[in-house]
Amino acid sequence: MQKQRWRERLAEGRIVTATQEELLELLEAAEVLSDQDTLVAGHLRVLDLSGLILVQEETPEGQLLVRRAESVEAAQALVADRLATYERMWDGCGCKVDYFG
Repeated sequence: MQKQRWRERLAEGRIVTATQEELLELLEAAEVLSDQDTLVAGHLRVLDLSGLILVQEETPEGQLLVRRAESVEAAQALVADRLATYERMWDGCGCKVDYFG
C-alpha cells in the first residue's frame, strides 16, 4: 500500500513534500540504504520502497522532501552532490541548493 501511495504522489511530480508523520511511515515501510546527517539541512536518505528508489531530504527551513530516483546509483550521485555542496557552504562559498531542481 505504501509503495502505491508514493508512486501515485510522485506521478504528479518528481518531488513531493511530506509531513513528519508521513516521513515516519515511509521510513518504517522502506529499507534505508543510506542515511547522512548533513549538519546543515537534516538527514539525507536513500530509500528502497519495494524497488521504488527514493531520496528523502530536508531544506534548512525544515521542509521534508521526497523525490524519485531512476536508480540507486542516481540517488547516491544526488547525495554525493548535496554533501559536496554542503561542504563548500562550510567554506563560505555562498552556494545555494536548489531543492526543487
